[in-house]
Amino acid sequence: MIEKRNYRRIRLATKSVLSCNEVVLCGQLENISMNGALIRLEHGSFLPQGSQYDLTVYISDDNSPLQLNVEVVCFSFAMAGVKFISYKSDTESRLAKLMESLSTDSEMSRVEHEKVRRRLAGNLREE
Repeated sequence: MIEKRNYRRIRLATKSVLSCNEVVLCGQLENISMNGALIRLEHGSFLPQGSQYDLTVYISDDNSPLQLNVEVVCFSFAMAGVKFISYKSDTESRLAKLMESLSTDSEMSRVEHEKVRRRLAGNLREE
């Protein structure tokens, strides 16, 4: 199987919520990258591939959750793999900082660190 990821995923077990219209699905984030995440849902559900949701990720010691728009790319009864479509507010720069702070050299290569730094620098210039 060919690896298509641009960024390595970092383990981050934290509360998350997927929502769309009246549907609210609570779960726990299992891992995250700059492009996507894996979420374990509290209750089994069906999320069609290609469906879009708002994702809220609650980070401990941070009063403002990360907020993203996501698309379901794979799904099993209790797990959803999502890719990020867009970021709300300053979520992208905050996620880049979080990824940098949580990753270790064994988890993230020097090249990947540099990608995150460039992405963060680009966002900071846009603000």
